[in-house]
Amino acid sequence: MYGKRILFFDPDKKTCRSAARALSATGSSVAIATTREEVVAQSAEGAFDLVMACYDEQVRSPPDLLATMDAMKAAHPETVFVLHATESTEDYMPLLQLRPYLRNIIAKNEDPLEPEELIVTAEKLLRKDMFGINKYLRWGVEPLSIKVCESNQKQRYVAEVVDYAETLGCNSRTVELVSGIVDELVTNAIFNAPVDKSGHSKYRALKRSEHLVLADEEAATLQFACDGDFIAVSSRDPFGSLDQNTVIEYLNRCLVKGPKQMSEESGGAGLGLYRVFNSVSKFVINLEPGKRTEVISLIDLRLSMKQFRLAAKSFHCFVS
Repeated sequence: MYGKRILFFDPDKKTCRSAARALSATGSSVAIATTREEVVAQSAEGAFDLVMACYDEQVRSPPDLLATMDAMKAAHPETVFVLHATESTEDYMPLLQLRPYLRNIIAKNEDPLEPEELIVTAEKLLRKDMFGINKYLRWGVEPLSIKVCESNQKQRYVAEVVDYAETLGCNSRTVELVSGIVDELVTNAIFNAPVDKSGHSKYRALKRSEHLVLADEEAATLQFACDGDFIAVSSRDPFGSLDQNTVIEYLNRCLVKGPKQMSEESGGAGLGLYRVFNSVSKFVINLEPGKRTEVISLIDLRLSMKQFRLAAKSFHCFVS
């Protein structure tokens, strides 16, 4: 995006060069740093619109990079920060709750960083163009859509997406993950997302076994697609009732207590989000408060199930 400034930090020079090439595709001016001291020096020359910083173990020892970012945020509140890390969920999710300005983590696995995810994340943050499952798929892929409006039809919604995954040749474990994701997204869209004009939940207290039919203006949209590398499933509702801090709180609470200790009554939508989060490679939430919420889940088909379980997860929460 022309006129914008990006600072990319990583101790590995090769990673910095690769990231700089990718981020230059946004039209932004890209600076790189390989030490905390270089980050400080670069920031002293003027504010950056976006800072993408490594959060691996080698940058945590004092002086702490997080303290540097805190100072940068205090000096330039408009700066947006993204971390990239190989860390597990348990390591970085509590960090997001402690620092509300951190809402995006890009996972590094066998390949250090995916240029596509760097570009998409930067574009969404700089352009404020948040919504759409297409952003995470190769150009030309057309998602399929289902209107979600009736609780008794949930199994049909699930079956349509499962049939799609099986047609792609996905293994049984991936199909099982897809089935669980759709189940949770549909349940959330029907029972948890709808609110009245005062922001009070309309159907959350209902038993999930009850037959509920949403009005046309309450209906959600379920989308799914595959580009060969990722299978993606998303839901979009017209309420925007989910709050970014609530999302972080939900996920942290589940991580601390564990899914077996979280009941539907105590967890509610939070337990559902946690289940989806544990089933994906990338988890994206797009929020336009009071208007719409979009939850995007992506499973990396290139990974074996063992690699999938061990791999770090990307987490993104964008607010319009």
